[in-house]
Amino acid sequence: MGCVLHAEDFAAAQAVRQAKLGKLGMAPVCMAPGQANEGHSHTEVEEVLIVTRGTGQIQIENETFDVCAGSVAMVPAGQFHALCNTGTENLEGTIIFNSDYKRKNVVLKTRKQHFGTADADTSGKVDALEKENRKLRKKLKKLAKA
Repeated sequence: MGCVLHAEDFAAAQAVRQAKLGKLGMAPVCMAPGQANEGHSHTEVEEVLIVTRGTGQIQIENETFDVCAGSVAMVPAGQFHALCNTGTENLEGTIIFNSDYKRKNVVLKTRKQHFGTADADTSGKVDALEKENRKLRKKLKKLAKA
């Protein structure tokens, strides 16, 4: 089950006590006010969204959570997730994900495929997501140098 932690939840840090680090990837997030993505689900890849600025909402499966600076959303592999900016400033953050997966094993689904019965070949979409992740990582490195 997905969940969202807020700054006050970190005192005990029990949700991450058992964390083991392997190979990690990261991608920056920047959404303009009112912007939303269509969402998706994927097997093999778990995500953690760390919000650093703005306010919004994240849907994880059938639940919707409010997020703001300091929120951390955890999305287990296979769960549908979508993000939207509900505030008046950019929603910014970083997504951290395991990158030690075999691309051929990843099943990527749209909202309709995840919640409906549609089943499609998604290998091209996985390639497109990985290409977008590479672009976002380059942008993040440039921002870090600035």
